[in-house]
Amino acid sequence: MSEQTFEVIVIGSGIGGMCAAALLARQGYRVLVVESLPRLGGRCSTLVYRGFRCPTGAIGIEIGGVIQDVFRAVGSELDVRPAGPPHYIIDGKICHVPEKGGFRSLISAATDDRAEVERVLGAISEALRSTESLRPLTLKEWISQHTSNESVFGIFHAMVSATMAATLDEVSAHEYFVYLKKLKGFRDWGFCPQGSIALPEALARVVLSWGGQVWTRSLATRILSENGVAQGVVIEKDGEEIRVPSSVVISNCGPKKTAQMAGPDNMGAAYMRAMERTLRPAALLIIQIASDVPLLETSYLLVTKSRRINTVIQPTTVCPELAPPGKHLILAGGGPPTSTGPMNWQEEITFCMEDLRDLFPGFSENTEVLLTGVFHGDLPGMHSLPGRDMPWETPITNLYNVGDGVKESGLVCLPAAANSGLLVAKDVQTRLAARG
Repeated sequence: MSEQTFEVIVIGSGIGGMCAAALLARQGYRVLVVESLPRLGGRCSTLVYRGFRCPTGAIGIEIGGVIQDVFRAVGSELDVRPAGPPHYIIDGKICHVPEKGGFRSLISAATDDRAEVERVLGAISEALRSTESLRPLTLKEWISQHTSNESVFGIFHAMVSATMAATLDEVSAHEYFVYLKKLKGFRDWGFCPQGSIALPEALARVVLSWGGQVWTRSLATRILSENGVAQGVVIEKDGEEIRVPSSVVISNCGPKKTAQMAGPDNMGAAYMRAMERTLRPAALLIIQIASDVPLLETSYLLVTKSRRINTVIQPTTVCPELAPPGKHLILAGGGPPTSTGPMNWQEEITFCMEDLRDLFPGFSENTEVLLTGVFHGDLPGMHSLPGRDMPWETPITNLYNVGDGVKESGLVCLPAAANSGLLVAKDVQTRLAARG
């Protein structure tokens, strides 16, 4: 068994792990990133399939937020083209959402009752002012207090299903309105012309430029600890088992997988019980489609009152590089009726396809399904629903989790994962500096 030594080992090359790795490498720590797959990024990666750059999960990249902050801190460029303003389809009509007065335009499109519009808008304003009072309520319960209009419910469902991989009764009203306040509804985002894999690859170049290493096709099998302190990782690489000592271990594999590798007994019974009570992995579907003609005039459309489809995204509107010449890449996101329970996935995909045929006349004649992704189980849409997260610190000193199972309240998707990497990197620097 051969041996190498690093100060920090990052298990998994998702955006949370890569942000932490690049930030720490930039500060002069010797960092090793270990990825079991032949490509970087995990659910923030890209497969080139028949000339199309197909995402492995993450599609939209936040602009002007924590991801950009990390790239600026490590001296890397972030090439993202804005997706443009959102549009909704409400009762068969396309509704453009202006930069100001977005909720007013959406609620007005859902009902002609002026009094209802003002009542719902007033409730939204009050909720944004006093999010703490909303903690006992699910978002569905909160909406029901102010309207019974199915189209209004459909608007909220499209938002929540598309951004949080949850249903209205799976996310708390508090968490939803904190999210709106913190990220302004995730409005400013776009696409990487080379695909989402451009982000982890750029951060990997930072790690390498500062003397770190990035190992793909390398499987972390055990997290080593002694007397409650992380000691390193056992890795299978090139048919050999390697014990790699380190002062810090950062896992981007989700809290449950981290606990398995570290050993449940080492994590402690209380932590394992808390994890079982708290974590609720979220499921979602993505259908990737090749089209001979553009299905949308814009980059993306949120869909209300459908069977399953909540979002249709056409990144080739602004990034034609993502498809062969003359072709378009369409990404249709779907939310199952429950994000956490058992379901018939083939039936869910069938519902999605029925939605797409209803939305786009001539869909079957002009398109071809490239890939179908079902994110659940060990590879969920998110490792936990918003508000159902574990802390990024673990009972083992210097062992951390990053990613979307340890989200800060109000953050979702890539910004949440990147933020966890930023927070953990800061804590690691503080601890290692104090140790001298």
